[in-house]
Amino acid sequence: MNGVSAENRVTRRHALRTAALVLVAACAPGGPEAILYGVDGCAFCKMQIAEPRFAAELVTAHGKSVKFDSIECLLGYVHSSIRGDLKSVWVSDFRNPGTMLDAAQVRFIDLGPGRAPMGRGWAAVATARDAAALGVIDAGAIKRWTELL
Repeated sequence: MNGVSAENRVTRRHALRTAALVLVAACAPGGPEAILYGVDGCAFCKMQIAEPRFAAELVTAHGKSVKFDSIECLLGYVHSSIRGDLKSVWVSDFRNPGTMLDAAQVRFIDLGPGRAPMGRGWAAVATARDAAALGVIDAGAIKRWTELL
């Protein structure tokens, strides 16, 4: 035929698929960096990030990760900085500490004063069912990210 063996065609096809996957991965939205608990500092209050249940992180449009020890600090930072620079916002799942979830997808609950590192008490859970499991059954007490802004 054209001098290209079946083995070479398979190799080329594999190389093209691999290149396509790499390109898709490179264009994917930026996720959070790992938070080093007990090492990393909060960008807003400068305290050491020690509690995995309340940690938060944002990724700027330029790919920089900014880490926080609480949702309150994240909100303070967002309110005091330019929002247009945000690419994504991540919060730790209170029921699965250290698991970072997209803030636009989670539910925020108020645990009450003194129950979080900065005192306000905001926590994030993946679903309204998770909020109910923590005893939050009033739908008005469950907030979305846009309501906190």
